[in-house]
Amino acid sequence: MPAQIEDVSTVVPGRDGSAVWLRDLLAQAGVNPSARFVTLASGDGKFAISLPLQPLLERGGARLPQGEAPLPPSSGGPVRVLLTGKVECQAPDIDACAMVKGLGRIRVTSEREPDVGHLHH
Repeated sequence: MPAQIEDVSTVVPGRDGSAVWLRDLLAQAGVNPSARFVTLASGDGKFAISLPLQPLLERGGARLPQGEAPLPPSSGGPVRVLLTGKVECQAPDIDACAMVKGLGRIRVTSEREPDVGHLHH
């Protein structure tokens, strides 16, 4: 596992637990140089959002289970995406909806994929 952020509240105020930077996780997985987008999908398949890869690499982290216990669903577990800095809905660079709860899949692609269940009212 890449280097962890032991206290996530130091980078995302109001959150607790530990996390890992998504840039480190994806670097370990080996990202194709042609990759320009990332799709984050919930484990239940009911939600997915595709967004530009670079802003996620700069600001995204994955909140991890604490100790031996999994991160509870009430906290977005078992893994939840967190973003640093001010995050707005429908922002041009990275949408607040990218803070996916119950993260089940990350797919890095050269083209934007369709969103699933991602609606703005």
